[in-house]
Amino acid sequence: MTDHDGVPWGGLARRFPRFAVATLVAIAAARPETALAQTVDAGKTGFELKRPVLAAACEHGCPWGELGDYLVEAMQPLGYEVVLCRNCNRDQGPPLVSTAAYPPELGVTDTFVGTTTRVNAKVDFGVTESGLLTWAFNGQYNYTMAGPYKNLRLIAKVEDPTYLLVAVKADSTITDLGDIAKQHLGIKMIGGDTPISKAVLDYYGITADGLTSWGGSTQNSIVAGAVGSTDFDVIVSELASPSNNPESSIWPELSQKFDLRFLDIPEKLLAQLAGTKELGVTRVTAKWGFLRGVDRVIANGSRAPAKPSSRATTHRKKPCTPSPRPSTSTATR
Repeated sequence: MTDHDGVPWGGLARRFPRFAVATLVAIAAARPETALAQTVDAGKTGFELKRPVLAAACEHGCPWGELGDYLVEAMQPLGYEVVLCRNCNRDQGPPLVSTAAYPPELGVTDTFVGTTTRVNAKVDFGVTESGLLTWAFNGQYNYTMAGPYKNLRLIAKVEDPTYLLVAVKADSTITDLGDIAKQHLGIKMIGGDTPISKAVLDYYGITADGLTSWGGSTQNSIVAGAVGSTDFDVIVSELASPSNNPESSIWPELSQKFDLRFLDIPEKLLAQLAGTKELGVTRVTAKWGFLRGVDRVIANGSRAPAKPSSRATTHRKKPCTPSPRPSTSTATR
């Protein structure tokens, strides 16, 4: 779904096409009344006209969308009319900003979260997440084939972290993720398919193919939240938050519906994650009561916050000067 927000849908779709198709079918079934809506002509846009187009996210419940609303209000007194692209989210924001591209067509994953309008205008700046911005700039992970996007520029950083947590149902016999690989347990896992959560599974010698061969399965955490999935044994995701945005909703929902037991993450693994610079993981602790079931301080890793960004533009008189453009990281080109 969104990063975007949260976990990059585009990258998942490219790397796991069967997963993408199954996901769209599941989401469409969950919201059969959802219909693809319309594209509107935004007129003339651009910073020079004080009508820049911002890569944001959905209007209701999406942090990047709310930041977009804030930027609209904040820039009005300066004479700017910011145009919001509500479906320029997930991992799509950075490349759209970098290449001054038009927004993608609306899809089921957009209308599912209430985005029913696409603006037909080139994107000037955007809101994204620090990890995605870094990966896009360096041409890593989701952006290996099309990147790097070296003309992206960071404008601001907003602290809105999510946390890497591992949880099982309270009555589970699993006390350590290593039990899964050692015993070839055919468990149903939510998460484990993003660069950060996959690094956790790699540490324990767990792969998606191996899990399937043992009779288990994996499901993307954002999709699980979108379709209201409750059939699981283990959750591994760096999107943990008490917030109810689409990316993180699985955590407050499942921690309320079920008694969860949160597992400790080994010191060696935390050091490895934090030491892998491109992952953008910061060592933090989740306090008691962070979510229902968190009954102690848990050492974990946090994803980098949101940032606005834009692209560096070339002017006739001033070559390669950066013009303001947002990401959570707000970025510009």
